[in-house]
Amino acid sequence: MRKRLACALLALTLPLSACAAAPVELRSVTLPSASPLPPIEEKENPKGAELLPVYLDGLLTTRAYRKEDTVFIELRPLCAKAGIDMDWSGDEKSFTLTLDSLCVEGKAGQQYFTASGRYLYAPKDWLIRGGELCLPEWVVCKLLNLGAGYRDGDLYLDGEKLCLLEGGEDYYDLNFPYGDIHWLSHIITSEAGIEPMEGKIGVGNVVMNRVKSAEFPDTVFGVVYDYEHTIQFEPVSRGTIHDDPKPEDIIAAYLVLEGANTAGNCIYFVNPQFGSFWFDNNLDFVIKLGRHNFYVKKGQNYAGTNIGAYTAAGA
Repeated sequence: MRKRLACALLALTLPLSACAAAPVELRSVTLPSASPLPPIEEKENPKGAELLPVYLDGLLTTRAYRKEDTVFIELRPLCAKAGIDMDWSGDEKSFTLTLDSLCVEGKAGQQYFTASGRYLYAPKDWLIRGGELCLPEWVVCKLLNLGAGYRDGDLYLDGEKLCLLEGGEDYYDLNFPYGDIHWLSHIITSEAGIEPMEGKIGVGNVVMNRVKSAEFPDTVFGVVYDYEHTIQFEPVSRGTIHDDPKPEDIIAAYLVLEGANTAGNCIYFVNPQFGSFWFDNNLDFVIKLGRHNFYVKKGQNYAGTNIGAYTAAGA
């Protein structure tokens, strides 16, 4: 089966190359009184993109742009500060970025970047401002292993454990149990094969949330084949759980394992087209992704969605 998954990925025609960073306790620092950043022409920052200062370890280092619900960080000053060689080429349709030996690629509308064999969720693509590449905050934090937090509306990055993301063609096979990749990609294909990427990730989030919950089995296989009360996932009873996963569903599984999260702490989902009476009466509805409604237990606080929540250190 491992060979079939590899072949499916090789058949994928999209370019190869994977979210919000975990909040950190900001250290006490003395901030400089003047900005070292050159001014940017107004035409390079069109209306609708709010300009934000970005501090690295307390020093004003770069700028960011808030566009709708996404913050995009200008990457080059951070790389210069870290001693990382950076080069990039591209436009609004696609880009290729090299950070030392790490190669990051993006394609507009693809909803993820690739990074030397790894996948980073990027549903809002990227920005180019003043001729410089600006990547989503969570992607920058993932690439450079940074913590992030906000103070008085400004963005503060913690570079105490700054290091470049580790890539590798066999990264997922070497760092995650084979069964997790296998069954996560299979349940995504059988439950959300026709869903948009955010819906595929949401289904994967429910599975992983159950793995972390004391109320469910503690492995992906155990969650998928949970029979304690009744069969939890219809594809198990239909046998479609064994259908070969599509390449984009394998990628969705990788994105989930990387920390991409569109369903928060939900542990239930259902397609209301086939009936949602029990769910609506016994659970709290929180979000709709594609054709599925997602729920938490009655009275449970909804943790909200994170594009890619992860612990920066060791991510």
